[in-house]
Amino acid sequence: MIEPRRHGRARIAFFAAIERAAALLGGRRLYRRRALSAARLVTRHEHVAAPGLPAGLAPVRVAHVSDLHAGSFVGPGDLDDVRARIGALAPDLVVFTGDFISNRIEDLGAVADDLQRIDAPGGVFAVFGNHDYRGRREHEIAAAIPGWTFLRNECALVETAAGARIGLAGIEDIEEGRHADVDAALGPELGRAHARIALTHGPRAAPAFAAAGFDLVLAGHTHGGQVDLPFLRRLGPAHPGLRVEMGATTLLVTRGLGPIGLPLRVKAPAEVVCIDIAPSMAQDQGSCREASDSTPASSTSGATR
Repeated sequence: MIEPRRHGRARIAFFAAIERAAALLGGRRLYRRRALSAARLVTRHEHVAAPGLPAGLAPVRVAHVSDLHAGSFVGPGDLDDVRARIGALAPDLVVFTGDFISNRIEDLGAVADDLQRIDAPGGVFAVFGNHDYRGRREHEIAAAIPGWTFLRNECALVETAAGARIGLAGIEDIEEGRHADVDAALGPELGRAHARIALTHGPRAAPAFAAAGFDLVLAGHTHGGQVDLPFLRRLGPAHPGLRVEMGATTLLVTRGLGPIGLPLRVKAPAEVVCIDIAPSMAQDQGSCREASDSTPASSTSGATR
């Protein structure tokens, strides 16, 4: 188990007071307008090779979102444009890599209906993030979003309409989960998969999935720095980059949707990640398309911010 980042009580109390003050000053309305509106929300396009996919199949499309942080700055109706963006992408499946809440499990109720309206033909799959274990009530998050599949050191096999078999493995959070176990998530179903995708909240679990031969690892947690400026970015968890190539495995880290502490993002916009997975990188490079109100961001390569 990787040791979690711990902060002293004084620091926690200080940032909690700032969050409350920002909320009272209209922080939620500001964040929705500046980060989650159709004009500001970014759609990031990525293309990933999966040599095991049969030649000639259309690329498998995955929509990846993370770090909602329901609470002071994300509430009812704030996901309207996020849902529209995901729907316009017409993904085969949707994945969510944790941190549904910031502080209280009760805050999820304000957005649970919005989350239930996110769907895809292959289903919606999720793992928990470190914030979701507050009070050890993470099971209530799964109960509040019926129809979603939460992978807790488990795997699942999804067959797309085109006939591609996608193996998904998800683990408990490596910092706050009681037991994050990559080996337990490697079920026999994965042996039948054409492509294998790992879901983890924290990107530090990626090397273990790379060693297990996964094509793709999806993670969040870092917010892309949230305020990606010198010195300030160090306040958050280490961000390895948006895309990191680990031999035959690609790690994609999303900047997420919601904020922590302040309703503010600098050089780290809220985003939906659109991933096309094909037998080779040369196949259908222009396949990600969405409604004209999106704000596309260029795909990245290497360990970049």
